[in-house]
Amino acid sequence: MNAVRPDAPPDDALRAQLAHMARQLDEIAAETRRSRERWEVLDELVHDATPVVRQALGSATDRLDALSRRGYAGFIGGGIGVVDRIVGAFDREDVEALGDNVVLMLETVREMTQPEVLRLLRRTVDDLHDEPPPGSEPPSLLSLVNRLRRPESRRGLDRLLRLLESVGAAVPPNGTTPKEGSA
Repeated sequence: MNAVRPDAPPDDALRAQLAHMARQLDEIAAETRRSRERWEVLDELVHDATPVVRQALGSATDRLDALSRRGYAGFIGGGIGVVDRIVGAFDREDVEALGDNVVLMLETVREMTQPEVLRLLRRTVDDLHDEPPPGSEPPSLLSLVNRLRRPESRRGLDRLLRLLESVGAAVPPNGTTPKEGSA
């Protein structure tokens, strides 16, 4: 602030104060103009963006409605319930162990989803559901031995024995599970 000399005539002091106030008013007016310009830019942005935002929200609403009608909302809600049960049943160490083994699990799932494996599983499930008629006698030992003459029976028995050997090799005689890399 410009100091007014005490010995200055009163008109000079008044002129100095008025000049100082005029400079302050000029600064306030300039700031007001800058502020108005920013508001005008913001208003223009809102004006230009409003139709785009309305269209985007309309599209999103339509898409969510279509997904809801197709059952996605119920599916996601059910999935959240499954995740909630998983979270309640497993602790941090379980999740870390899962993380350590997830690659092996995914490789196993990939192998299990091969068409020949799925066909074998389908036939196995069908055979399990085909129960013998009520009151029928189990096959005799001689008929079972006779079935071993068929190549598919021998191949199946061979696979079953290899599976049993694999399971037996994975579990040591003391019944504990071997550590990774020791099997």
